[in-house]
Amino acid sequence: MEYMNYDKLFSCPTCGTISTIFLLKVTTGSWGSKIIFKQRCPTHGALSFTLPLKDKDKFINYIQRGVFRCYQCGQEVPVDHVKAKGPWMLVKAACPTHGAKLPYQKIWGTIYNEIVGLQAPTSTPESISIEPETIEPALSEEFSYCPNCGASIQGVEAKFCGECGVELK
Repeated sequence: MEYMNYDKLFSCPTCGTISTIFLLKVTTGSWGSKIIFKQRCPTHGALSFTLPLKDKDKFINYIQRGVFRCYQCGQEVPVDHVKAKGPWMLVKAACPTHGAKLPYQKIWGTIYNEIVGLQAPTSTPESISIEPETIEPALSEEFSYCPNCGASIQGVEAKFCGECGVELK
């Protein structure tokens, strides 16, 4: 069994600072399902990597730690608001130092829902309000993505995802 040092992977390779995840998406292909991460160290810039979706439970706490951070300074921040757009949750933080002028973080919806259900970091509010007018139904003609893996769904009447097999409601 191969050991993966997630502390090192989710931190800046130059200074070791916890990096802010600004994009997280799930993709599938002949290689299987993977999570693509794009993160940023406030001092040394951006870094991207992929990890297998099947191993998500091993590093879900690192995802949570990286999402609730300021894009500019890296400190833990409370969420200002969240809006749903397609398979994404667009997360807007409110940094005490930089205010709410931070860019949205684009986080895959199912992963976002999972990290909000974890014990929240100390500076993240216990309840986060999601703008209800922006939430789209789980499966409709405009929104045809699997809520589990994010794969495109062929047809609105599909009962199961063709990629991961999850039952669609």
